[in-house]
Amino acid sequence: MTGWYEVRVDGPRRTHYRLYCLLDYEAHQTDKPLLVIIDGRMKAFRTTLSDRDYAQVRDLGAEYRARNPRSLYGDDV
Repeated sequence: MTGWYEVRVDGPRRTHYRLYCLLDYEAHQTDKPLLVIIDGRMKAFRTTLSDRDYAQVRDLGAEYRARNPRSLYGDDV
């Protein structure tokens, strides 16, 4: 998944947590790049995420990028 950043954290009982992020240089509302968390997943020790999981993350990223100006947290709150 080119252009993506993955944050990995190991939790209790060998549970693995993953955050999938993008650097957004094209958001209209800001003058600095945004680090955007697109999705979070968890998996058990010594397992892998499925191709379907990665496809869902990519779809969420495509949905985010399709809007500009972006929907940012706090805009609608």
